[in-house]
Amino acid sequence: MPPEHGVVITLKEVYDEMRELISEVRQLTSEYKNSKQVDEDHERRIRSLERWMYAIPASVFLAIASIVVALVNKG
Repeated sequence: MPPEHGVVITLKEVYDEMRELISEVRQLTSEYKNSKQVDEDHERRIRSLERWMYAIPASVFLAIASIVVALVNKG
C-alpha cells in the first residue's frame, strides 16, 4: 500500500545505492593513492632539478677558473 504523501524506498534500492557508494569510495581511494605517488615522484624530480641547478654555477666557476689558470700559465 503506497503512502499518501511520500515516497517508498525499497531495501533493494538502498542496497543498490550502497553498492554504488562503495564502488565510488574504492575508486576515490585508488585515485588518492595514485595522486600520492605522483606527488612523491614530482617532489623527487624537483629535488633532482634543484641539485642540477646548484651544480651548474659551481661547474661554470671551475671552468672559468681553469681557463684563467691556463691563460696565466701560457703567458
